Amino acid sequence: MRVAYICADPGVPVFGTKGSSVHVQEIVRAWRRAGADVTVYCTRAGTDRPADLAGLPVVEIRPQPASGAAREHAIREAAVALALAVIRDGCDVVYERYSLFSPALAMVTFAGALRIPAVLEVNAPLIEEQRQYRELHDAGLAERMLRTNAAAATVVACVSEPAVRWVEGRVPGARTVLAPNGVNTERITPRRPVRLHADALTVAFVGTLKPWHGVGHLLQGVAQANIRSAGPTWRAKIIGDGPCRQELEWTAEQLGVDAEFTGAVVPDSVPGLLHECDAAAAPYPAPEPGRDDYFSPLKVYEYLAAGLPVIASSVGQIPSILQHERTGLLVKPADPGAIAAALGRLGADAALRDRLGTRARAAAVGLYSWDSVLATIRQALATDRSVA
Repeated sequence: MRVAYICADPGVPVFGTKGSSVHVQEIVRAWRRAGADVTVYCTRAGTDRPADLAGLPVVEIRPQPASGAAREHAIREAAVALALAVIRDGCDVVYERYSLFSPALAMVTFAGALRIPAVLEVNAPLIEEQRQYRELHDAGLAERMLRTNAAAATVVACVSEPAVRWVEGRVPGARTVLAPNGVNTERITPRRPVRLHADALTVAFVGTLKPWHGVGHLLQGVAQANIRSAGPTWRAKIIGDGPCRQELEWTAEQLGVDAEFTGAVVPDSVPGLLHECDAAAAPYPAPEPGRDDYFSPLKVYEYLAAGLPVIASSVGQIPSILQHERTGLLVKPADPGAIAAALGRLGADAALRDRLGTRARAAAVGLYSWDSVLATIRQALATDRSVA
């Protein structure tokens, strides 16, 4: 079985340090473990190729340099070229990570006499994201590409219920399936019971340093926990980079929090960094009124796989992933005091840390593998027996 994986978003390097890059790599690995020959077609290959994907065939076609609306149309033209490359090479299944301006999946799906089974993977409502956080010049083009690809797809795999609703609201009749994210429990193994800082505990955060990840609330929570607690103090390990880094470093300094900022790291470095920590946090802020939390948090799955007790905001999909008091501690969003209280409990009770961490690892192995994510998607393709 030949699978063509298409990623036409130049903001998602296939071999990069972003969570989206991890997602691309893990779906590719899952297809390969299922026995498929995978070729990746992308607009940005990236430079941080992991060793186990050294032999993965990659076709890269970069968009012509441009700005504004011209850039959006250049991305579309690059995606068209990728589709033509897939059609030239041939495939049995086409799998595309949804991007704003690509018609590739529809082009490949309807090429030739037989309709090729196709999966469109939707990770976010990109049209709204682009409008709110970046610039969207040709909204009509973005809307047409979504409708064209979603209508052409055999299956539209969405990472969350809000993402399902978003697709179905724009493309009535789209054949959606819920396929939340997962974790590679062979890549991320349980942490070693070794503390690098004898006089302090370490709480980790993994992710891009952007406002909607709530890292400032975590730093405030650490500061409050250290003021309140008579037990071990807490320090923070912030794994990742982004536009808020300088502000967050300043915040940590003002609060007197011992915080290590690693900067961007390749995915293969993340397990070792988590092994140096005693807990991990996903301190998402409260959702904005009228806006669903559509994300499926890769970081939470990785924390579970590392066997770390997790402190996470009770928003979006997180309560369906974490069992409060069993695999982690759920806290009120945007509440540093609640984070401080959870850190205080974990700091005072080593047995609680160990118990939550052990159960977290078991949940990751038993429930959240990437193979099970792909199995859900392939089951939805079961009408085509060649890919079932």
